[in-house]
Amino acid sequence: MINVLRHITPLTDEDAAQILAITESIELEKGDFWIEYGKTNDKVAFVEEGYLRKYYTKEGNEITDFFYFKNDISADLPSIVGNFTPHANIVAMQKTHLTAFDYHAFNELCATNPTLEHLHRLLIQQTFLRFYNRTMSFILETPKQRYEDLLVSDPKIIQGATQYHIASYLGISPQHLSRLRSEQ
Repeated sequence: MINVLRHITPLTDEDAAQILAITESIELEKGDFWIEYGKTNDKVAFVEEGYLRKYYTKEGNEITDFFYFKNDISADLPSIVGNFTPHANIVAMQKTHLTAFDYHAFNELCATNPTLEHLHRLLIQQTFLRFYNRTMSFILETPKQRYEDLLVSDPKIIQGATQYHIASYLGISPQHLSRLRSEQ
Protein backbone atom coordinates (compact mmCIF):
# COMPACT_ATOMS: atom_id res chain seq x y z
CA MET A 1 0.00 0.00 0.00
CA ILE A 2 2.71 2.48 0.94
CA ASN A 3 4.56 1.89 -2.35
CA VAL A 4 1.40 2.64 -4.32
CA LEU A 5 0.74 5.77 -2.26
CA ARG A 6 4.33 6.88 -2.85
CA HIS A 7 3.64 6.72 -6.60
CA ILE A 8 0.85 9.23 -6.05
CA THR A 9 2.97 11.64 -3.99
CA PRO A 10 6.31 11.39 -2.20
CA LEU A 11 5.96 10.14 1.40
CA THR A 12 8.68 10.15 4.02
CA ASP A 13 9.20 7.16 6.28
CA GLU A 14 7.51 9.16 9.05
CA ASP A 15 4.47 9.81 6.81
CA ALA A 16 4.29 6.10 6.01
CA ALA A 17 4.59 5.18 9.70
CA GLN A 18 1.69 7.51 10.55
CA ILE A 19 -0.51 5.83 7.96
CA LEU A 20 0.52 2.31 8.98
CA ALA A 21 -0.22 3.11 12.64
CA ILE A 22 -3.94 3.45 11.82
CA THR A 23 -4.22 0.43 9.49
CA GLU A 24 -5.51 -3.05 10.05
CA SER A 25 -5.44 -6.21 7.95
CA ILE A 26 -8.77 -7.67 6.89
CA GLU A 27 -9.30 -11.04 5.22
CA LEU A 28 -12.52 -11.58 3.30
CA GLU A 29 -13.73 -14.88 1.94
CA LYS A 30 -15.60 -15.03 -1.36
CA GLY A 31 -19.06 -13.57 -0.74
CA ASP A 32 -18.11 -11.58 2.37
CA PHE A 33 -19.20 -7.97 2.38
CA TRP A 34 -16.68 -5.18 2.69
CA ILE A 35 -19.46 -2.56 2.55
CA GLU A 36 -23.07 -3.56 3.09
CA TYR A 37 -26.18 -1.62 2.14
CA GLY A 38 -27.60 0.21 5.14
CA LYS A 39 -24.67 -0.55 7.47
CA THR A 40 -22.29 2.25 8.41
CA ASN A 41 -18.68 1.71 7.32
CA ASP A 42 -16.24 4.59 7.71
CA LYS A 43 -13.23 2.62 6.52
CA VAL A 44 -11.11 2.93 3.43
CA ALA A 45 -9.42 -0.21 2.13
CA PHE A 46 -6.46 -0.89 -0.08
CA VAL A 47 -6.81 -4.17 -2.00
CA GLU A 48 -3.64 -6.22 -1.46
CA GLU A 49 -4.90 -9.43 -3.12
CA GLY A 50 -8.18 -10.57 -4.64
CA TYR A 51 -10.94 -8.33 -5.90
CA LEU A 52 -14.17 -6.63 -4.86
CA ARG A 53 -17.32 -5.74 -6.76
CA LYS A 54 -19.53 -2.76 -5.96
CA TYR A 55 -23.20 -3.11 -6.82
CA TYR A 56 -26.62 -1.67 -6.16
CA THR A 57 -29.83 -3.65 -5.93
CA LYS A 58 -32.82 -2.34 -7.87
CA GLU A 59 -36.08 -4.25 -8.20
CA GLY A 60 -34.28 -7.42 -7.11
CA ASN A 61 -31.51 -7.08 -9.72
CA GLU A 62 -27.86 -6.41 -8.96
CA ILE A 63 -26.38 -3.53 -10.95
CA THR A 64 -22.58 -3.58 -10.95
CA ASP A 65 -21.04 -0.15 -10.50
CA PHE A 66 -17.34 -0.84 -10.03
CA PHE A 67 -14.60 -3.41 -9.55
CA TYR A 68 -11.64 -3.03 -7.20
CA PHE A 69 -8.57 -5.11 -7.97
CA LYS A 70 -5.08 -5.35 -6.50
CA ASN A 71 -3.66 -1.89 -5.65
CA ASP A 72 -7.08 -0.20 -5.84
CA ILE A 73 -8.57 1.79 -2.98
CA SER A 74 -12.14 0.94 -2.02
CA ALA A 75 -14.63 2.82 0.16
CA ASP A 76 -18.12 4.24 -0.04
CA LEU A 77 -16.87 7.80 0.12
CA PRO A 78 -20.25 9.52 -0.48
CA SER A 79 -21.75 7.80 2.58
CA ILE A 80 -18.70 8.62 4.71
CA VAL A 81 -18.52 12.28 3.70
CA GLY A 82 -22.30 12.71 3.63
CA ASN A 83 -22.75 10.87 6.95
CA PHE A 84 -25.41 8.43 5.72
CA THR A 85 -25.49 4.67 5.40
CA PRO A 86 -24.27 3.17 2.11
CA HIS A 87 -26.73 2.56 -0.70
CA ALA A 88 -24.38 0.05 -2.34
CA ASN A 89 -22.76 -3.24 -1.44
CA ILE A 90 -19.10 -4.05 -1.97
CA VAL A 91 -18.47 -7.79 -1.86
CA ALA A 92 -15.41 -10.02 -2.17
CA MET A 93 -15.52 -11.94 -5.45
CA GLN A 94 -12.76 -14.26 -4.27
CA LYS A 95 -10.61 -14.52 -1.17
CA THR A 96 -9.43 -10.94 -0.68
CA HIS A 97 -6.85 -9.32 1.58
CA LEU A 98 -7.35 -5.66 2.49
CA THR A 99 -5.32 -3.11 4.39
CA ALA A 100 -7.88 -0.74 5.89
CA PHE A 101 -7.99 2.44 7.92
CA ASP A 102 -10.67 4.63 9.42
CA TYR A 103 -11.38 7.65 7.19
CA HIS A 104 -11.82 9.97 10.17
CA ALA A 105 -8.52 8.86 11.73
CA PHE A 106 -6.82 9.58 8.41
CA ASN A 107 -8.49 13.01 8.32
CA GLU A 108 -7.06 13.72 11.79
CA LEU A 109 -3.58 12.88 10.49
CA CYS A 110 -4.16 15.18 7.54
CA ALA A 111 -4.97 18.07 9.87
CA THR A 112 -1.41 18.03 11.22
CA ASN A 113 0.53 16.70 8.22
CA PRO A 114 0.51 18.75 4.98
CA THR A 115 1.95 15.84 2.95
CA LEU A 116 -0.90 13.55 3.98
CA GLU A 117 -3.41 16.34 3.36
CA HIS A 118 -1.97 16.63 -0.17
CA LEU A 119 -2.24 12.84 -0.63
CA HIS A 120 -5.84 12.97 0.58
CA ARG A 121 -6.69 15.69 -1.93
CA LEU A 122 -5.08 13.72 -4.78
CA LEU A 123 -6.99 10.56 -3.83
CA ILE A 124 -10.27 12.48 -3.74
CA GLN A 125 -9.49 14.00 -7.14
CA GLN A 126 -8.73 10.57 -8.62
CA THR A 127 -11.97 9.20 -7.20
CA PHE A 128 -13.95 12.13 -8.58
CA LEU A 129 -12.42 11.75 -12.05
CA ARG A 130 -13.10 8.01 -12.09
CA PHE A 131 -16.80 8.55 -11.35
CA TYR A 132 -17.02 11.55 -13.68
CA ASN A 133 -15.55 9.54 -16.56
CA ARG A 134 -17.93 6.65 -15.88
CA THR A 135 -20.93 8.99 -15.84
CA MET A 136 -19.83 10.71 -19.03
CA SER A 137 -19.38 7.35 -20.77
CA PHE A 138 -23.06 6.55 -20.14
CA ILE A 139 -24.12 9.94 -21.44
CA LEU A 140 -21.86 10.22 -24.50
CA GLU A 141 -20.88 6.71 -25.58
CA THR A 142 -22.65 3.72 -27.04
CA PRO A 143 -22.42 0.36 -25.26
CA LYS A 144 -19.96 -0.75 -27.94
CA GLN A 145 -17.73 2.26 -27.23
CA ARG A 146 -17.92 1.57 -23.46
CA TYR A 147 -16.91 -2.05 -24.09
CA GLU A 148 -14.01 -1.05 -26.36
CA ASP A 149 -12.83 1.51 -23.79
CA LEU A 150 -13.00 -1.16 -21.09
CA LEU A 151 -10.82 -3.49 -23.17
CA VAL A 152 -8.13 -0.81 -23.28
CA SER A 153 -8.46 0.92 -19.91
CA ASP A 154 -9.30 -2.00 -17.60
CA PRO A 155 -8.47 -5.38 -19.17
CA LYS A 156 -8.30 -6.90 -15.68
CA ILE A 157 -12.09 -6.52 -15.48
CA ILE A 158 -12.51 -8.46 -18.72
CA GLN A 159 -10.06 -11.12 -17.48
CA GLY A 160 -11.35 -11.39 -13.90
CA ALA A 161 -15.07 -10.70 -13.74
CA THR A 162 -17.98 -12.84 -14.92
CA GLN A 163 -19.75 -11.99 -18.17
CA TYR A 164 -22.93 -11.22 -16.22
CA HIS A 165 -21.14 -8.68 -13.99
CA ILE A 166 -19.28 -7.10 -16.91
CA ALA A 167 -22.56 -6.70 -18.83
CA SER A 168 -24.19 -5.12 -15.80
CA TYR A 169 -21.22 -2.76 -15.40
CA LEU A 170 -21.55 -1.71 -19.05
CA GLY A 171 -25.32 -1.27 -18.72
CA ILE A 172 -26.18 -3.99 -21.24
CA SER A 173 -27.54 -7.53 -21.23
CA PRO A 174 -25.20 -10.54 -21.17
CA GLN A 175 -26.48 -11.39 -24.67
CA HIS A 176 -25.51 -7.96 -25.96
CA LEU A 177 -22.05 -8.38 -24.42
CA SER A 178 -21.70 -11.75 -26.20
CA ARG A 179 -22.52 -10.04 -29.52
CA LEU A 180 -19.95 -7.29 -28.84
CA ARG A 181 -17.33 -9.90 -27.96
CA SER A 182 -18.01 -11.87 -31.12
CA GLU A 183 -17.47 -8.72 -33.21
CA GLN A 184 -13.93 -8.33 -31.85
